[in-house]
Amino acid sequence: MARDILKSNNSIVIAGQRPAFATANRDGSSMSGAYMSTVQSVSVGFSQQRQKSKQLSSQDLSINNITRMPDVDLSISYYYTPAMLNENLLGLVGANPSYQGTGFFEGYTNEDQNFYIVNHENQGADIINNAASELANLTTSSEVISIGNAFLTNYSLGFSIGSVPIVSTSYKCSNTTIQNLTSSEVKNPAINLQLGNNNNVGTVSLEDAGVSGLDYYSNVNRFTPPLCSPTDVNVTLQNLQIGGAPISGDAHLQSFSFNIPINRVDQFGLGSDYPYNRKVQYPIQSDVNLEFLVSGFATGEIANLITNESTYDFDIQVIDTNEEYQNTFSFEDLRLENSSYSMNVNDQMNYSLSFSLEIKNQ
Repeated sequence: MARDILKSNNSIVIAGQRPAFATANRDGSSMSGAYMSTVQSVSVGFSQQRQKSKQLSSQDLSINNITRMPDVDLSISYYYTPAMLNENLLGLVGANPSYQGTGFFEGYTNEDQNFYIVNHENQGADIINNAASELANLTTSSEVISIGNAFLTNYSLGFSIGSVPIVSTSYKCSNTTIQNLTSSEVKNPAINLQLGNNNNVGTVSLEDAGVSGLDYYSNVNRFTPPLCSPTDVNVTLQNLQIGGAPISGDAHLQSFSFNIPINRVDQFGLGSDYPYNRKVQYPIQSDVNLEFLVSGFATGEIANLITNESTYDFDIQVIDTNEEYQNTFSFEDLRLENSSYSMNVNDQMNYSLSFSLEIKNQ
């Protein structure tokens, strides 16, 4: 049936390959990218940057002009899977099984990539063919919101009792276009950031984006990948030098999350409205947060923190419900930033901890 409104089953998010700009036409799953698995939400938007100024003799604005091309903000959240399908699409080397034992950001290329939100024309149709795990019956009436030159600016992952672990990602981008499919192709939305234009940019075929193009994931159904539950998470912690509620062993851990904000400096040059680079500022200052139920206390004090501060190492081991994929997040040299206890009437005492972590350029 015709589409009166756009619903979530009509749309899908495709992550393109890196780098974003290319003059050649990209086709085939290894070139055009793959659809992101288990996506829960997506948002895209921009805000104009204007130069506003008055002058003598008038209360009105004499200048109210756009000074440069606006940045496009993109946010995508999805369920975390130990196969780390989406992380590999984002260029996080630690997500590649052949790189186990390396840092999560080790070898991060800092290359940009494109994203595509593809919308089916039929309101009653699912855009994914569940049986084949591929895009279904796209036509020239199918719209594509294309986002060009996306740089990752934040990655966060949270585990908590009673919910499936979820990842939230954010990106700063340079362009967005809305197009109709032409024989399953769209114009590449990327800008040549070195030249400040998109002259001679190629096209991207989205026809084969239902498969990953990654050999080591050929046996994983991207539509129904193995997830993990709170019981599939094993956390190894160290008790704190300040005493208080024990957090190692049989501590009643309720939630564990980490957040990695990737601060960037936009570098501009004369003759272009676009930044020619969005350089990562190292070290990346990330944070790790935990929450427990309190069962007792160990002795200790905070008086010696200034002269003899300890650092801590934590491990999160995650395995999917089918016990096929397993990975471990190891956090080294964590520093305690905040510690707090709270309790309400007819409730239990909670213990919250926050740690800081530096990620260096490796």
